[in-house]
Amino acid sequence: MTPSKANTLRSMTGYGHGTSSQGELVAEVEMRAVNGRHLGVKCRLPGDMLRLEPQVEGMVRKAVARGRVDVHCSVKTGKPRRRPRIDRDVLGIYRKELTALGGEPSAALLQLPGVVTLAEDGPSPKTVERLLLKAARDAVTSLNAARAAEGARLMQVLRRELAALERLASRVAKRVPGLVARHHRQLRERVGKLLDERLASDDAILRRELAVLADRGDVTEELDRLHSHLAALDDRLAARGPAGRELDFLLQEVGREVNTLGAKSADAVTARDVVQLKSAVERLREQAANIE
Repeated sequence: MTPSKANTLRSMTGYGHGTSSQGELVAEVEMRAVNGRHLGVKCRLPGDMLRLEPQVEGMVRKAVARGRVDVHCSVKTGKPRRRPRIDRDVLGIYRKELTALGGEPSAALLQLPGVVTLAEDGPSPKTVERLLLKAARDAVTSLNAARAAEGARLMQVLRRELAALERLASRVAKRVPGLVARHHRQLRERVGKLLDERLASDDAILRRELAVLADRGDVTEELDRLHSHLAALDDRLAARGPAGRELDFLLQEVGREVNTLGAKSADAVTARDVVQLKSAVERLREQAANIE
């Protein structure tokens, strides 16, 4: 079995976190990804930031191919401060009217209604938007790092189980010639007890029936296909890009050959090996179900 050229497997599960701040203003984004047959993205943003949902979802869709991703965005602005503001338009009207009456403008104008107001000094929407999008980008990076780390662990498990399958299949293949020869010998002995030796050697129909029965004990083709599927699995693990769907398909084919192998094998030792083969295939399928 050839070693992996590049570990590019990613798990469908992972957690990503990103923050971005400016003064007391803090934007925070969390992303949680779990298994899913297709890609689904669900975003939760503050009410005044809902316009950013297409951009945040687009970031996720560029980075993730399969699975369900929940995105939670929040913005903390700290305690708002109330500051006085002078309405210069209103002040200008008062000054104009006072001058027309012959009076001199004074600081007392600031006490007139509508000139001075108290307002909360909050961040601009553009600043909040910039910080939130940066936090989202950092969360995507963090999420992919977690998915890649889990993918590396899954790669080790998959290769270990794949190596076990190869060993078991090779062990069975070494016994096949002897098993086939023994099966043919036992078949001839049983037929010889029931039929006349001349009939068994001359009757064409009987020979064909014997050939069919003999073929039922030969698992050479099943083993050849099994080794071919295992080689394809090894190649797919070494290739780039999302691999989950292809691994699932190949493992279905491996399972089909192993089941046929078990149905055709009458040897007790081979039957035990088939049980181990089935267990290894099941473990592989369970782990491959987590791959993107």
